[in-house]
Amino acid sequence: MKKIMMTLAAVAVAATMNAQVYIGGNLGFTSSKDKTNPTDEQTITGFSIQPEIGYQLDDKFGVGIVLGYTSAKTKHEGTINGVAYSSDVKSSAFAVKPYLRYQCFTAGNFNVFVDGGLAFQTISRDNMKNEMDFGLFVSPGIAYNVNEKWSIVAHLNDMFSLGYHKDAVADIAGAPDAPTSFNVGLASGGFNLGSLTFGVYYNF
Repeated sequence: MKKIMMTLAAVAVAATMNAQVYIGGNLGFTSSKDKTNPTDEQTITGFSIQPEIGYQLDDKFGVGIVLGYTSAKTKHEGTINGVAYSSDVKSSAFAVKPYLRYQCFTAGNFNVFVDGGLAFQTISRDNMKNEMDFGLFVSPGIAYNVNEKWSIVAHLNDMFSLGYHKDAVADIAGAPDAPTSFNVGLASGGFNLGSLTFGVYYNF
């Protein structure tokens, strides 16, 4: 499977002169193609946007929240009993992730930190009942301070997660209840908006 992901930074604006409050986020695009099944080739295209707002409590701790929206389209192409077919399936996801941030250490213009918090995500697909994830996450990150006003931030999203997952099922009468499960481990759960993302912050 060939996968190309490009993450574009969204501009952030600080709300106070001492930069205690920050607003930021990122914008991502994804394109992938799966040809492993010759009777059902899949092409996935999509985008995600993740605005973020936070408050720096002191030199070490901060709190914030990330809102995430993802939209994707999966195109199926193949053959059934020798007859060619093509179909599109659209999906969207909405996530809310409040977090506590701890700044581990600073080296020159680099700041290394860890975000930990709660995550909730719901995913909807054509003709399916919603899929859902809820749980805890830990996401390390690093910030490079270009100057007093600009910083570039990279996150390794949901490096560790512990959560509850509810599968999607067909939205038809008499369909069985959705299977549920608990996940724990390194990058194991849902509510992952992209394993590596980049953002830009601007401070007054």
